[in-house]
Amino acid sequence: MEHLSQGLIAVLNEQIRCAEEMLRALGEENRALLDGDAELLNRAGADKARLVAALEALETERRTLATAIETHVTHTGDPSTPDASWRTLLTLVAECKTQNQRNGALVKARSEQVRIALKALRGSADPGCYDPNGLASASNSPRRLGSA
Repeated sequence: MEHLSQGLIAVLNEQIRCAEEMLRALGEENRALLDGDAELLNRAGADKARLVAALEALETERRTLATAIETHVTHTGDPSTPDASWRTLLTLVAECKTQNQRNGALVKARSEQVRIALKALRGSADPGCYDPNGLASASNSPRRLGSA
């Protein structure tokens, strides 16, 4: 049982380390999005993908160990759980989720800005535009930017 508990604690500690590294990668991704730094964004994305794979593998290992411990506890009545490490991991995962959602909102906002800019460059009238009289703009022949 001691061996299983130590193994579980080791896996939880590695998950915590990976989650902390994921927070760092998410911070870099956020900075890259704000600064428009494509190189940093690519590095952060690669780091995130590597960390997601590591966390998934560790989670599989953690579940296997937890099941073995639970089976042992059921047969022996000897509870031994690393509650503090588990709570730390849950807190870190929640922080990662929040930061990832923020980054997703930034990506969505940037995507919308690009969409609007491309629409303007193509000469498409935006249905949200109004003429000087306050009526919806109904230009039949929008001119492309850069055309005479």
